[in-house]
Amino acid sequence: MNSQNKQQTDFIKMVAKQLGKNFMAPLFEVTKEKSQVAYIGGLAEILDWSKEFCEQYYDKVTNREEFMWSRDNICNTLNDLIISFGREKLKTFYSKPENHTNYFSRRYSSI
Repeated sequence: MNSQNKQQTDFIKMVAKQLGKNFMAPLFEVTKEKSQVAYIGGLAEILDWSKEFCEQYYDKVTNREEFMWSRDNICNTLNDLIISFGREKLKTFYSKPENHTNYFSRRYSSI
């Protein structure tokens, strides 16, 4: 693995840790699922969010000078940006009209 890929992987792990710590419980509040498949699905959802965050912000965040002057710099710290991103993803998740009761089991049952 080259150093660029390792840095991106480490970045995704860091983002996933923050998102998981702050948003796993709220995700499961709406689903009411209590199975291993659902838990793995919730982790997969958080990982998907983390990858999306990396795609949107990795290059900007790693170039601090450029990021400080960009329109994406809406927060004081990287952690604040991750939390803000997570809140938006959770809001989108809650607003979907589909049945959340067994969402993770349905979406990620083939994992």
